[in-house]
Amino acid sequence: MSKNKNSPVRLNIYIHDPGMRRQIKAMAAQKDVSVSEFCVQAITNHLLKEKEFAGEEIRSPLKLAVKKAYQFQKKTFGGRVFAVSSADLIRESREDRRAL
Repeated sequence: MSKNKNSPVRLNIYIHDPGMRRQIKAMAAQKDVSVSEFCVQAITNHLLKEKEFAGEEIRSPLKLAVKKAYQFQKKTFGGRVFAVSSADLIRESREDRRAL
């Protein structure tokens, strides 16, 4: 039986601690994602960190910059995005410097 390449593959995770299960569900709800998506993000982030510590090199400087920007955003803003345009913030900062 052949499966479509785009069909998801199931991974079962058994959590015996009800408190941890509630915490995962609460964090997923806080981020407005499903529990499955939250777990995929957590696993992906862990694998990326493991690659960093294992000394695996990211070949593209752009990929490295994007990865670092994503990590900064996630750490600083918890996955939320700016409500203000970054271009507007840069423009405002330049105008403030010119006024000095």
